[in-house]
Amino acid sequence: MSGLSWRTTVTVVLLIATMIAIASAAVVISRPSDPLRAADAKIGSVAAEGSPASVTIVAGDSAAVIARRLLASQVIESDTRFELLALLFGWESRLEPGSYTFEAGLTTYEILRRIHFGEISPLRLVIPEGLRLEQVTERLAQAGVIDRAELAAALATAAESTVAGTLAARRPPRTSLEGYLFPSAYSFPLGSTPEDALRFMLLRFDDMMTPQLWEQITASGRSLHEILTIASIIEREVVQDSERSLVSAVIWNRLEAGMLLQMNSTVQYAVGEPSGWWKAELSDDDLSLASPYNTYLSSGLPPTPIASPGLASIEAAANPANVPYLFFVARGDGTHAFAVTYEEHQANVERYRGGSQ
Repeated sequence: MSGLSWRTTVTVVLLIATMIAIASAAVVISRPSDPLRAADAKIGSVAAEGSPASVTIVAGDSAAVIARRLLASQVIESDTRFELLALLFGWESRLEPGSYTFEAGLTTYEILRRIHFGEISPLRLVIPEGLRLEQVTERLAQAGVIDRAELAAALATAAESTVAGTLAARRPPRTSLEGYLFPSAYSFPLGSTPEDALRFMLLRFDDMMTPQLWEQITASGRSLHEILTIASIIEREVVQDSERSLVSAVIWNRLEAGMLLQMNSTVQYAVGEPSGWWKAELSDDDLSLASPYNTYLSSGLPPTPIASPGLASIEAAANPANVPYLFFVARGDGTHAFAVTYEEHQANVERYRGGSQ
């Protein structure tokens, strides 16, 4: 390369870099909340309107390979533009593998950002711990993942094809999927059917069941369904993580002693309705309700979990603390007072609630 050609090349590169820097600086001044998105708008946008496109990125794919694949799928207009943005933001070697779905109208930056953060679909939501099936259905519908009525119908039938090969297939016959839809952050593919969404969540639950946790469940002598049921009660009763194994111990100890569980959370599940799925104050009529979920009247565990427990509660259910507690009462600050004898428990009730229980 001649000296003139070399200097010309350097000048062009510096000019491009300067233009990008100026555009980015201008964006920072005009829109400090989103400089990267606006910088991309200066460089260019994605092709015009069209149907969603799916692109699979494999581990080890370079930014150049990904750019060419996106271009071939008509997701972007310029592979060079994609590579330039990846280099500019330092993401060229930090692009997550996965099967991505891109709706029409996205900028190159928006596409790059999704791949960098592993957001395979625009249908993203978080399912927190402790929700019952109806609440999970509401979250999915509100996020636009699926139709509420269609999902409710799919939950009611829980078709064999949906649960086949998953741990949910081991649950007792004719029981719901309550407790098996794992609470987590999800990114659902566009066009998911209710069955697709359910299976996606069931498989996430399976992924969380590590060999070590399976060993603990097996060693406990109880079935997965029973452990999930205990875990769901823990999830609804406990606020502080440090108390999960203690409440687990109370449940285990009462079961082994042949005592009624007398857990308010199970009654809340029994009387729950759309206007209030978890009733804060239970009445005498609520506590007298004839229901297998009313553990003030029905012995043993409820027939199913009462909510979706998180991993910490599942681990606590399989590993109760080695303590003799049989009772606990809320202190009103998110913690509980535990007791071995009924007399001790009544003293705690008087102290923290000013009444009997």
